Amino acid sequence: MKLIYSFLVSTILCTCNLSAQIFDGETYLGIGISSITFNGDNPANKQIFPKGNNTTVGGGFPNAQTALSLRTTLSIDKNRTYRIPISFDYVLLSGVQRLPDKFYNIYATHSVHIPTISAGFEYAFLSLPLANAKLYAAADIKLSMIQKSELIVNLDYDNKDFRDTTRVYGKGTATRLGMGLRIGVDGEVFAPWYVNISAGYNAFNLLGRNDARGELFTPSNLSEKVESIIGAIATTILIQYKL
Repeated sequence: MKLIYSFLVSTILCTCNLSAQIFDGETYLGIGISSITFNGDNPANKQIFPKGNNTTVGGGFPNAQTALSLRTTLSIDKNRTYRIPISFDYVLLSGVQRLPDKFYNIYATHSVHIPTISAGFEYAFLSLPLANAKLYAAADIKLSMIQKSELIVNLDYDNKDFRDTTRVYGKGTATRLGMGLRIGVDGEVFAPWYVNISAGYNAFNLLGRNDARGELFTPSNLSEKVESIIGAIATTILIQYKL
């Protein structure tokens, strides 16, 4: 993780210096939060413990997940029409499940942390009459560095003569290359502060998939034969500062 943070700081400093030397436009530093929702028939949003004859373990992430987002945006021209965004997102996936049984309750918690570095291109295709706002479309290449997942299973016995037990499972680290497409709007609140709101779709593992590991965001490869492409709807709100 120290290497990631060092890389992040170095990237921000280098891009600010690059922008000043090469591009005519300003540089914007942004911080905010993102919401990520896995969609479709996706193993990440299935229940951790399956029911019936289904033996595939799910990720346990059916609801929206959160991420901390940092972004440096380099404007190529003075009108902010063409921009280069460089981002760091720290995605936090957390899922829970409770299974009641005859003699005990099963409590399961599954978590995955995903530091992600991305770079892309933005094109502002429409200027709005208020707040120096612009509508833009963007495409990003994303490098996801999935950390070791952790599934904690607690057996809580009704009979207190039995000691509660805890089991820990999980998958190892992985690195995947993906892509994101988004559309957004940014505008000036008051100089030099801006607000940037965007929504889009991310594919986490277009390149680098490993079928032997199984699905990307599940805690076990039991009955898993392939690693399918995982997609999610993402929304982001940033507060940006113009340097």
